[in-house]
Amino acid sequence: MKKFILYIFLCLVFTSCRKIIDVNTNNAEPQIVIEGNISNRFVAQQIKISKSVGYDELSNFPGVSGARVVVTDSRGNTYNFTESQPGLYVFGMRGVSGVTYTMQVVAEGKTYTAVSKMPAYVPMDSIGVVRNTFFGNENLNIAAFVSDPVDTENFYRFNLYVNDNLSDRIYVNNDRLTNGNKLRLQLYYEGANDEDLKKGDKVAVDMECIDANIFNYWYALSQQSGRGPNQGTTPANPTSNISNGALGYFSAHTYQRLNITVP
Repeated sequence: MKKFILYIFLCLVFTSCRKIIDVNTNNAEPQIVIEGNISNRFVAQQIKISKSVGYDELSNFPGVSGARVVVTDSRGNTYNFTESQPGLYVFGMRGVSGVTYTMQVVAEGKTYTAVSKMPAYVPMDSIGVVRNTFFGNENLNIAAFVSDPVDTENFYRFNLYVNDNLSDRIYVNNDRLTNGNKLRLQLYYEGANDEDLKKGDKVAVDMECIDANIFNYWYALSQQSGRGPNQGTTPANPTSNISNGALGYFSAHTYQRLNITVP
């Protein structure tokens, strides 16, 4: 429990007063957090289960052990995930576009379910370096070039790595206004110490084709990640596609990675 002292100053002509208010704030009860991913690669697919922590605690989210984790698909297959380390559950398989996957997690006496349909695979044509000029200063950013299919609604998520370091920005896009177009999607980069891209940097871009629910989840998070004063929205938990009040998401998506070196 924390106590904050809120000072309110009222200034009226030549008179002022000060009022001290004690506000008691309680940490919220820990909640289950589930991060589930099924991709179209034959790998150890992962479902992570942890618990949220209080705002005044370190960002050390404890893994939840002893859960039962099962994924089924619309073709009648069942995949029983096993715990490889505390809170991390894995199963070696390859997801398939067009197939719907249902996750069921039983943890600490509660059952959580989620459904995600893996979209069709849309490839990145290439990635490249673009030069932007602001007030006479030039900086470099990465762009992903994608030929968006004309006959489907598509949602994309990107991860950007620079010299093996994952950018903390969230990059998502849909084709609501660009259906069927050749897309140039800029992935603006800002390093941990505000450094820009430079010649010789090694860059990797992952692209996931995601479903609408997962797009809404990541888009809500991206709106909260504004930089500087008056940017972003009021922090709140994005809408999860997992039942029973769990935080997090369950995503069946396609995957592709491209690499370049900044020239």
